[in-house]
Amino acid sequence: MRVNLTKKDIINSVYMQIGFSKKIADNLFDDILESIIESLIEHKKVKISKFGTFSIRQKKQRTGIDFKSKEKKIIKERTVILFKPAKEFKIFVNQNEKKT
Repeated sequence: MRVNLTKKDIINSVYMQIGFSKKIADNLFDDILESIIESLIEHKKVKISKFGTFSIRQKKQRTGIDFKSKEKKIIKERTVILFKPAKEFKIFVNQNEKKT
């Protein structure tokens, strides 16, 4: 079963654990995301220690196949965001998988 973590869930968690009001927690969350996005746009890479690295990469135009119609189509050049998890994050996730 897939469970989505929403912005509201994160704000409630900050509210419960730290005691900030929900409005302050919401503003704090927005500020953190804005900082990450601005740094990513400006520097093309953001590394968050013990979590991972976000980076921007330009993908070239290429030919692909529409599997429904079996037709060849051109996939336009585009910018993509990549995430590479840090070693510590991978270890943490793998340890928690073994417990469940």
